[in-house]
Amino acid sequence: MKTWIWMMALLMILALPVQGVLAEKTDAAAPYLPTEYTAEYEKAAAALQAHTPGAQVDYAVRERDDGRYEWDLFFTLGGQLGEAEIAESDYAVRRVRQVDMPEGGLTASQAMAVLAQEKGDITIIDLELERDDGSLRYEGEAELDGKRYEFEISVTGKIVEWKRD
Repeated sequence: MKTWIWMMALLMILALPVQGVLAEKTDAAAPYLPTEYTAEYEKAAAALQAHTPGAQVDYAVRERDDGRYEWDLFFTLGGQLGEAEIAESDYAVRRVRQVDMPEGGLTASQAMAVLAQEKGDITIIDLELERDDGSLRYEGEAELDGKRYEFEISVTGKIVEWKRD
């Protein structure tokens, strides 16, 4: 249990520049994650640990997909970046993907901090790790001043796209 508390504290410290690190995607904007989702996050993180021992969760997004809640957990493991999709209904790991972290690459929390520093007080609504034209990128949706934006940021921290949704 001490490990989870330590991990949560580290996650919060890393996420200070970005509001909504654990963001809920709904039809209505929900910029902050209420504390009642902490237990659900811990169950999702435990499911990832059982599936992929040693994975260190770096960033998490709670979203609603086809009427069901799921967690997208971004993690690091032995020089790799990873993304896992975990259903909140039964905490089954639906998908895990790992890729080699390029030299000078940023974790999801570091990339979102760069995005927040550049764009301001954003809330991350959706996030995915994608390979596009050979380069590794974080793609997603964010909210800023009540407006939604689509973005792409390379794992090196370069904002590739920022457009109103």
